[in-house]
Amino acid sequence: MRAETKLGIFTVIGLILFGFSLYFLGGLSVTRTYELNIKFNDVSGLPVKAPVKLAGVEVGKVKKIKIEGEDVVVVAEIHDGVPIRKGAQFSVVMTGIIGSKYLKVVQGLPGAPVLQPDTYIDGVNDIPMDVMVTQTMASIKDFVDSVNNHGQMGDQLNQTMTEIRQLSANLNQMIATLRPYLTSSMQNLDVATARLSDLLVSLDKGEGVIGSLLKDQEMKTEVKETVSDLRTTMAEVKNVVGKMGKFQVYWDYDLFYMPKTKLASSDLALDIYTPSGYTFYRIGIANVGNEDDKLDSHDYLEKNKIDARLGLYNEWAKFSAGMIRGSGGVALELKPFYQTEFLDRLTFTGEFSNWGRDRTINGRYFHKPDVSYGVDFRINKYFKVGAWARDALETNDFAIRANVSFNDQDISSFFGLAAVAGTK
Repeated sequence: MRAETKLGIFTVIGLILFGFSLYFLGGLSVTRTYELNIKFNDVSGLPVKAPVKLAGVEVGKVKKIKIEGEDVVVVAEIHDGVPIRKGAQFSVVMTGIIGSKYLKVVQGLPGAPVLQPDTYIDGVNDIPMDVMVTQTMASIKDFVDSVNNHGQMGDQLNQTMTEIRQLSANLNQMIATLRPYLTSSMQNLDVATARLSDLLVSLDKGEGVIGSLLKDQEMKTEVKETVSDLRTTMAEVKNVVGKMGKFQVYWDYDLFYMPKTKLASSDLALDIYTPSGYTFYRIGIANVGNEDDKLDSHDYLEKNKIDARLGLYNEWAKFSAGMIRGSGGVALELKPFYQTEFLDRLTFTGEFSNWGRDRTINGRYFHKPDVSYGVDFRINKYFKVGAWARDALETNDFAIRANVSFNDQDISSFFGLAAVAGTK
């Protein structure tokens, strides 16, 4: 083979290897693209070459980031053949709490015109994570200060607790009146059951006055059966009455405050834990308020909705289903660190309801399910605080949650009495 031929072959191979190196290592792309310019106020943490994703699928990359006047302009390279329609929303999001950032695209309405190359679009300016954390901590501090210093929230909380105490006091008085009779009934049941047992023994042995009188074997058998049935009935009554003290009832009060819209909402409910040890009921009212009050422009909370659920629970999870804030849904609470000291105070909660929502509330159209989730930290046996996302698929309001929960022994006895009254 001639030297020129060898040189030509090595040159071609070298060019091919060089091209592959540029493609795989240098980021060179042979895919045809077009550019869109998205204007933001702040894109902190968004790197050049970050992916552009539409419906979770990568459709391009960030080519460069530049300053134009008062705006930060992100130049996005979109793959040719992927149309972005007018009305599309561009936002800078993270893959996780501490993950990398990318450019998210929410497609415009079907049938809308397609954006032409080099078009300028206004991006969605979400609050940066560091600013959100700072605002959250400040809001929590303001909330705690308001409660401690008897501010507006403190007054609302104190007023609610006063009303709860008044209701509890009325129930306490009723239970206090009934308690001596219940105690006396339990003692009488014990004495009567013991005497019936002695009577049956006497009948078997033919002892005592009754035993000597009942010489007729048929009459003796009938009396024995009657006394035995009576003893069984009294044992069942004793068992039912004994369950009265096994009901556990908790008052549960929630206060949600949305710093962005400066709105607050209150929930009040009774959580009833049955003697079975794994089922519970919840009955209450969500978003307590006057329906005739004038609504703020961003107030989409529907007032005075029934919250009624049936659930199962154990030491690390609680699941319930029923009417959640006025519509059918399910809720799940998890305590993944229930065996770890301090971390066992954390509870992760998700609520999923209103699956068929299709209506306008305060001038805004809602068509997605109501999904709310958050994490709470228990400060003591009565008080919890947390951070929540309310209606995440629609308004996505960040909310600070304060929860007060305590066991009411007198109402527990009342429910036990109701269970006895309903027993056949």
